Amino acid sequence: MFVLAAILAVPGIARAQIVVSLYPVQGKLDPKIRADAEGLIESGVRSSDRRWGTFVLRGPVPLKASCAPKATTECLAGLGRGGAIIYAEAAMDDGLVSVTLSLITAQQQRTKPVNFRFSPGFLDLRPAHYAVEQLEKAATELRSTPVADGAAPAEPQAEVRPVPPPQAVADAPQSTGEVDPLYEAGSASRASESLYDQPRPSSSGWMRKTGIYASIGGALVLGTGGFFGLRSRSLNNDLSSRYTEGRLVPADRPKYDQVKTYNTLANTLMIGGGVVALTGLTFWGLSTVSFDSDGQGGGNVYVRGRW
Repeated sequence: MFVLAAILAVPGIARAQIVVSLYPVQGKLDPKIRADAEGLIESGVRSSDRRWGTFVLRGPVPLKASCAPKATTECLAGLGRGGAIIYAEAAMDDGLVSVTLSLITAQQQRTKPVNFRFSPGFLDLRPAHYAVEQLEKAATELRSTPVADGAAPAEPQAEVRPVPPPQAVADAPQSTGEVDPLYEAGSASRASESLYDQPRPSSSGWMRKTGIYASIGGALVLGTGGFFGLRSRSLNNDLSSRYTEGRLVPADRPKYDQVKTYNTLANTLMIGGGVVALTGLTFWGLSTVSFDSDGQGGGNVYVRGRW
């Protein structure tokens, strides 16, 4: 009966999912930043696919087809091939990249826009994943609204309308008691922006100082061990040559004890100095990595350096 119930549920699960394609992100952006924005959106959609969410991504990502010169709703709906199109616009805003997403279905319906921001060179997946989740909710609500045969779409448009800046929408007062998904996305954008605005934790001073001093101390101990090693080798070679030539005398017996002592000191100092120096270098290297909690059960790792 369990297998039978699963078989009967499969068609319902398939109908509950929407096959989506990503239209190339629009806006005057550097190609690298555009690729980062598309990669964040793709990551959010694929995360939905892995958790059996609403969206299933269809390649290629982004689409190769174009609706130039204008991305009209009719053209975008046709590119979905019976599924839906994620249409995104992006722009630089105060050093951050602001991305606005909307979903256009095959019935030429369009969801409310959602927004997220990211910092170039520092890609945080959470705002993008949150925005895709909000887009899923908007798509589910849109699908629950039936469209009569022959009737015009719920929001007929000649072309994709430009969306307002995310900050202005986020600051706009809400006229009803319901929480608008767009407002939630704006709040998430501000939360992610506060993460970028926070000063990066400075490197650990005590670890850096300890690493430097330990490295110097280990190097000195290694040098001392090398000195005793060379002294032991020199004395041993002298005794060996004197033994070969038959010039050893009873007074040379203590020198053999000195060779053993020097060998022991050299081995001990070399091993100890190596351990201390390696520990110092490790502390010195770790001093450039700072660990910081985000206060929500997660953490951030910042690495800095010079090339």
